[in-house]
Amino acid sequence: MSRQRILALLLYFQALSLFSFFTLHHGPHFFTRIENDFHSAITSTSEAASILISGTLFMTARSLRLRRRQAWVLAISLQSFLILVFIFRIIHFNYIHHNGFSHFRLNGRGGISLASEFLILYLLILWRSTFETIAGPQTFSRVGRMALRTIGSSLLLGFIIVFFDRHIFITSPNFFEALRITFKGFLGISDSYNYYSIRTRERTEILLGGLGLISIVSICWQFFKPFERKAKLDPKDEQIIRTLIVNESGVDSLSYFALRDNKTIIWSRNKKAAIAYSVINGVMITTGDPVGDRESWPDAMALFIKEAELHAWIPCIYGCSQDAGEIWVKETGFSALEIGDEAIVEVEDFTLEGSAMKNVRQMVARVRRVGITSYVKRSGDLTATERENFSKLANDWRRGGPERGFSMALGRFCDERDPNLVISWSEQNGTPIALLQFVPWGPNGLSLDIMRRSENSENGVNEELIVSTIEWAKRNNINRISLNFATFRSVFARGSQLGAGPITKLNYRALKFLSRFAQMESLYRFNMKFRPIWEPRFVVYPGASNLLRVTIAILNIESLLPKVGFRRK
Repeated sequence: MSRQRILALLLYFQALSLFSFFTLHHGPHFFTRIENDFHSAITSTSEAASILISGTLFMTARSLRLRRRQAWVLAISLQSFLILVFIFRIIHFNYIHHNGFSHFRLNGRGGISLASEFLILYLLILWRSTFETIAGPQTFSRVGRMALRTIGSSLLLGFIIVFFDRHIFITSPNFFEALRITFKGFLGISDSYNYYSIRTRERTEILLGGLGLISIVSICWQFFKPFERKAKLDPKDEQIIRTLIVNESGVDSLSYFALRDNKTIIWSRNKKAAIAYSVINGVMITTGDPVGDRESWPDAMALFIKEAELHAWIPCIYGCSQDAGEIWVKETGFSALEIGDEAIVEVEDFTLEGSAMKNVRQMVARVRRVGITSYVKRSGDLTATERENFSKLANDWRRGGPERGFSMALGRFCDERDPNLVISWSEQNGTPIALLQFVPWGPNGLSLDIMRRSENSENGVNEELIVSTIEWAKRNNINRISLNFATFRSVFARGSQLGAGPITKLNYRALKFLSRFAQMESLYRFNMKFRPIWEPRFVVYPGASNLLRVTIAILNIESLLPKVGFRRK
């Protein structure tokens, strides 16, 4: 077991002990309810204080497991605080109450408590080199500003509640007394002020302690938030990447999407291979296969993992091919999961003839019969006015929704930086009604990037537009076209078949429900119309314990989840 996991487990146990045992009025340990005659504002605590400390310990333990330096700093501070409080209590009880240490007494539980705190502190100091992740340059100032806002607003709200609800007290507190009650309640400390009833006291202390807990959790969340470097593609990296992915025939169909503006590049030491990535919610995501020399992939992979460890990010390889996935698993020991299949049309073999293509053939014929005409051009052959108009239409036809896609999405349309893009569009009565954008896949291939159409366009216009693009590709030495990959295609393909097992059927029903929001099944059915070759795609991740976070990050970066609590980089 790793050092960070050992320390995390110790803090989890410490937090559970504090929360579970010492809020039950059972004798001294870390904190407990103090006897009625012990009203020191410094050491008198309640259950709320125990919950505040235990909550902070829980969050610290979670971040320690990820080797974050901020968590180590806070863990050191918490253990030092707990030890000082314990020592102060010993002095208070044995010296002040008993006029010296002649009656000094430390029971078994108290001794174990103090020993455990010293042990955790010792291990934190001994293993300090384990926690060397890089914090964001503005972490402490950002957290400081947030702490002032959060604590200030919580204290103000608590003060308003106490000061303007003075009928709950036997004697109405003045301004300064109300402020004292609020501050102590915020820290989970019981005040000696007289309430009309015990129930009223408990209600008020729970309310004030809850405000304190919310503030502490919010501050800790911000404090432990992983550093997320603002991704931006360096112009020098961009030029080298363009050369690799446009001119080399062995590149992945997703390679061109490494040129998204919100990606950062990690190069192998010999500068012959590169991995493009973005960071979201502490997950470092790269899509597709590494770019460049295959022999240099392992070195680039090792540097990718090293960068993730340096920042306590969770590395994730999303949508890689089987060949690349096998190398990733061999080099890292990570787990792999098949997430779907990429639909690839072999241009020379494509035909509208035969019974299998009857539906597409009829759609194409009907669309062309009503006077819809399609055009296909390289982006560099379009005029500036045409590029601007198409870009505006693509944005308007998105209808205000989020820009979907990341793994197979360039993030821009008809940009002058990308003269080799292929733009396909359909017109009816001289007005554009549908648009497609394809990015280069090596020198002789295309990958579908964007598909948009007017809400008033004819059914089947997208099918006709793809067929027109394939016909153009035959005349222009393009031999393969990727139509994006269908998530969990095998489940959709097998789930509705006769003889499908109960697990397959259960997965099929679950995915059909999710398809209402993510259009997974409709994408699979659309791609199936063109009789493609299916190539499996995989996600590679570091163990089952990280799968949930990786899944949420992928859904978020693909704009399939609301951006609540996340920030896209």
